Amino acid sequence: MHERPHLSMTQATLVPHGTLDYAELRSLSLRPEDLTIFSSNVNPYGPPPTTLTALREAITHETVAQYPDRLSLELRDLLAAHHDLSADSILVGNGTADILWLIGLLHLQKRRVAILGPTFGEYHNVARTMQAEIIDLCHPGWVATATGYAPGATSMEEVARSLQKSSPDVVFVCNPNNPTGHYLAPNDLETLYAGAPHALWIADEAYGEFMQTPATTADWIRRGNWLVLRSMTKDFALGGLRLGYLLGSPTLVGPLQTTQPPWNVNLLAQIAGAASLRDGLAWRRQTLAALREETTALQAALRDQGYQPTPTTVNYFLVPVYSASELRRALLAQRLVVRDCTSFGLPHCIRIATQRPEANARLLDAMRPLASASAFPASGI
Repeated sequence: MHERPHLSMTQATLVPHGTLDYAELRSLSLRPEDLTIFSSNVNPYGPPPTTLTALREAITHETVAQYPDRLSLELRDLLAAHHDLSADSILVGNGTADILWLIGLLHLQKRRVAILGPTFGEYHNVARTMQAEIIDLCHPGWVATATGYAPGATSMEEVARSLQKSSPDVVFVCNPNNPTGHYLAPNDLETLYAGAPHALWIADEAYGEFMQTPATTADWIRRGNWLVLRSMTKDFALGGLRLGYLLGSPTLVGPLQTTQPPWNVNLLAQIAGAASLRDGLAWRRQTLAALREETTALQAALRDQGYQPTPTTVNYFLVPVYSASELRRALLAQRLVVRDCTSFGLPHCIRIATQRPEANARLLDAMRPLASASAFPASGI
């Protein structure tokens, strides 16, 4: 089964994410600094030192009291130069999740929305809230099961045919995908696009910079029905400030800009983003290269322990286990946090985001004695 259309009118819910659940920490009498976090996909080497310097210099009485530029003009100009686009093709937001809700307000209300899963849960949350008809399609290489998803032989052409048959108004595709780390090459995307060429496509590229060869479909925005979401939270490690942006044709970006709440991106986030683009690009290349090497080493070490981590193109990957919730609890007892992927429709998988070498060594020590009870064949996810 490759398609599971349904109409949902429910309200938004608190979708589980890889970030810390502070209510859970309070109930366990834990502090964030007590934990080593493998559940969040943020660059563990960041932020760039030059960005931190810029922030320290910016924190004055005057700056903290000052309203931010509601249009983020300086940052938009820098992003425009970085992507070789016009500034009116860019919208800066309080993280990409914030921009998703803007898209929802303007483009998802009572529309037919196709989502390729397993994937980021906020797409469903926004679509449900906007009373959209959600068409759940399987990401190529996956099939639907009674409890969610499992690896399977769904081809690119089959997904394209499902798109053509279901005729959605909007299509969400996360690329590289979260939580699987799988990347759809441009020719693959072309195949899918041909199935719904009249739909509005939203390509979430929050992790595009983590690939060995960073990838983007930024030039596709010239088609007029293609929006690209990009995150500075992940690669520049600005999670506490929240910063993301959208690329699109000016005819799509303009109405989104008008709908965005005023002063939505705080001044310190704008300063951090500008400093990162000016002086942090070399740092990003170096740290993400180191992170890719660590990911390869961590996966190899897990295989030596009997686990079967799945292939990835980025800094996170799935590990099939008997029970994701049980293994997460066992590791949390040792102050290690991994992502239980049950909310993705993967109750037999955890997601691990690679950290620095010393943290990875701690995780491996903790997972070694759990391997015999936790390992689960990839074919049985």
